[in-house]
Amino acid sequence: MKGDGKIGYILLVEFKNSEKFILDEIMTMLNVYSGEGISETNNRNISFHGIAVYPDQRRILAADKEVFLSHYEFDVFLHLAQHPRQVFTKEQIYEAVWDDIPVNVDAKVECMIYGIRKKLRKYTDREYIQTVWGVGYKFDTGT
Repeated sequence: MKGDGKIGYILLVEFKNSEKFILDEIMTMLNVYSGEGISETNNRNISFHGIAVYPDQRRILAADKEVFLSHYEFDVFLHLAQHPRQVFTKEQIYEAVWDDIPVNVDAKVECMIYGIRKKLRKYTDREYIQTVWGVGYKFDTGT
């Protein structure tokens, strides 16, 4: 149908189990560039350039090695990864992750971002979480 935004083509591709990461990358890029993105309620796995996030298992793999994040570090990382390239203020990140009344939001969010970056550096030199000076943070898939 015209005007519904759908391409209307079918592509059949066969992947070996060892090549599943390629399919994950393709699906992620299709979601990102289609404008649909990945919604917060969608628990599909997410992968970008050497990193894979498994929301249902609360696992992150970087360079095929598990990255162990605290409860809140994982939630912050997942929230940003589910909205690639979208810039969030510290307050928006706080509200998306914590259930309590905000107290010193800046310090709490900065501490989580610092912890995530430090743990990821053990496995990759990519900076997935970018600082947007004067605004907040974003998950950058192209770094």
